[in-house]
Amino acid sequence: MFKPSLFCMALFCMPLIGPGVAAASPADYPNRPIRLIVNFSPAGPLDIGARAIAMAASELLGQTIVVENRPGASGNIGAKAVAKAEPDGYTLLMTLDTLMTVNPHVFKDLAEEVTQSLEPLSVAGSFGLALTVRADLGVTTVEDFVRYAKANAVTYSSAGYGSPGNLAFEKLNLALGLDIAHAPFRGSAGAVNALLGNQIQAGFLAASAVQPHVRAGTMRALAISSREPDPDLPGVPAMANLGMAPLKDFEAAFAFLIMAPKGLPPHIAQKWEETLAAVYARPAFQKSIASLGMRAPFAGRVEAKKWVETRAGSWGEVIAKAGIKGE
Repeated sequence: MFKPSLFCMALFCMPLIGPGVAAASPADYPNRPIRLIVNFSPAGPLDIGARAIAMAASELLGQTIVVENRPGASGNIGAKAVAKAEPDGYTLLMTLDTLMTVNPHVFKDLAEEVTQSLEPLSVAGSFGLALTVRADLGVTTVEDFVRYAKANAVTYSSAGYGSPGNLAFEKLNLALGLDIAHAPFRGSAGAVNALLGNQIQAGFLAASAVQPHVRAGTMRALAISSREPDPDLPGVPAMANLGMAPLKDFEAAFAFLIMAPKGLPPHIAQKWEETLAAVYARPAFQKSIASLGMRAPFAGRVEAKKWVETRAGSWGEVIAKAGIKGE
């Protein structure tokens, strides 16, 4: 009587344990916890926004989303961890858009290794900055500030080289022919405190961060860098609406992006697009993110890719002309 060998039995069983079983169906995702890496330090706006998204998305997906902070190298360290991860939807990145629009011009070798291996899934809100000065300068408008800066030595603070505040101010310098010196700090809190401590005279700073000081009369906000005024600073005009010819097209807007390793399966990318759209539509989420100074757009993959593409070129020009270099 014929008895099949173990080898034959193994061959017979292979289809039952092969690719058809190993490959998860679209309905199976997600079936384990997801990591959302934040490439900046805890407790900042990016981290707080990521945790708000993770909490809401966890409820919708029925899986835990663990937020993990990996700061350093202007966001490149955390981004590199995601770029090297499997494109299976279980490791995602929450980042400032400068990772994609600025870092490739500033950290060429490191950034190329990272940015070419990532793809944007969503714009998780955008924000502008307030051109803010010390109240004791005695200037109340941008025109006043320009006259003051041309007659006096002025220094501005930012959260570091290549940060939004650095970029916005150098764009202003180029537009108005100013030569205002830069004092970089490690983080936005340091930049705000330098202004409060009379170490510097000005800065493009987050509206939500300077609002209490503007109300207290210790700082004065002159204009907003994005196209629209900021609700946190009512009455403060957008830079492009001042009626100054060199600033008629001025815009310095930034965004939070959710990204994935390149090659994410289409059904998983679609799952995240639908999930994030539902998160952004929640009133509780909108309230929490508004407290961070985040505004529209909250958008999907197509808009996220367009955001990156349109801003990468314009910031590249500013970086080259201003000679901005990485730390």
